[in-house]
Amino acid sequence: MLQSVGSKDMAQSQLELVEYALREVTRIAPPSWGEIPIRLHPYFVRYMGHDCWTGGPDLLTLREAALLILRDAITRSGEFAENTF
Repeated sequence: MLQSVGSKDMAQSQLELVEYALREVTRIAPPSWGEIPIRLHPYFVRYMGHDCWTGGPDLLTLREAALLILRDAITRSGEFAENTF
């Protein structure tokens, strides 16, 4: 049975961001950009490469972006420095 663990150090939106980053890192199938809530897209886009043809985010770099988000959560840097949500 899965249990959610509350954190006094992270806002609910930060916990949600970590959850979706973990989902992307552990996913075997191709990236699932459409499954990530739109309100979280800007946080992933900050770490994603850009597609040279469309100018939008390169979905091939989604997993790497997820790893960088998790790194920030662990080191309390970036979006996780001081409950910036």
